[in-house]
Amino acid sequence: MGRVQDILEKRKLVIDGALGTELERLLPTTSTYLPSGSPLWSGQVLITNPELVEQVHLDYINAGADMIITSTYQTSYASLHKYIGYDMDQAIALWNSALNVAKNAVKKSGRDDVIIAGSIGPYATLLANGSEYNGDYQGVTDEELIEYHTPLFEFYENSDVDIICIETIPSFQELKVIIGLAKKYTSKEFFISINPQTGSALSDGTSLIEVAQLFAEINDPRFVAVGINCTSYENVDQISTYLTDFPLFIYPNLGFVYDTTVHKFVSKALQESTWSKSVAKWLAFPNVKAIGGCCSTTPAEIKQVAQLINQ
Repeated sequence: MGRVQDILEKRKLVIDGALGTELERLLPTTSTYLPSGSPLWSGQVLITNPELVEQVHLDYINAGADMIITSTYQTSYASLHKYIGYDMDQAIALWNSALNVAKNAVKKSGRDDVIIAGSIGPYATLLANGSEYNGDYQGVTDEELIEYHTPLFEFYENSDVDIICIETIPSFQELKVIIGLAKKYTSKEFFISINPQTGSALSDGTSLIEVAQLFAEINDPRFVAVGINCTSYENVDQISTYLTDFPLFIYPNLGFVYDTTVHKFVSKALQESTWSKSVAKWLAFPNVKAIGGCCSTTPAEIKQVAQLINQ
């Protein structure tokens, strides 16, 4: 049993919250390195101002997070090469920077029990067209997906992260490829987090019944949990009914609406009690092992999670 599984035998974990939208909230709107202004999202801030990424990690730890997720979600080698011309050595240096700022935040927190999860995002981040919300990968082949994901898998395999986090997967095709790659890199614990945009199907429309059947075939001792992320918190209850056979990590969005005045998606107004009630409900599910947040969650929401888990 790995370190994370050993901890989960004893208690539930608090996962951190949003990175990109939290940086967006903290930075001035006139900043030239706002995540929303770059296809690299929070990776752009990692390049220009890594100390800000470190500060967000630290803010989440201070709010009670037991697990922080590195800022490599949108920094695949393919994306770095396509958008800013990085070669592999430069990509590896940036990934090491992401790992180092996470380690620095843990050190500054004074805690020695914080888990660092190495993030691997979906192929959608290369397309930068919102396909993480519909799983439409424009005819990509399995071989192209393998080529896309392998560099970060290899990096984290040879790093000292505690667990590999493959997250926001919207495509059943990609999910199958990811599982194959994860089995290949078995020296690390891993969890795979899916992105269903409704309560019953993956973003590409695949039934969650079929998704659950695929997860049931993994049979790997390093497979720690199924994750649910980047979907609205309002979908979590129904999604969870399809995944009762697996340990669950839940870290959803607060939910979005399209604001026609600014022509972009903005988070819904959410009362503190609504989030707390949702978290309390999820904690009552016997297979839920960790809870955090994705887009638009802040240290305030993570503090509420920590208070409920630790009460």
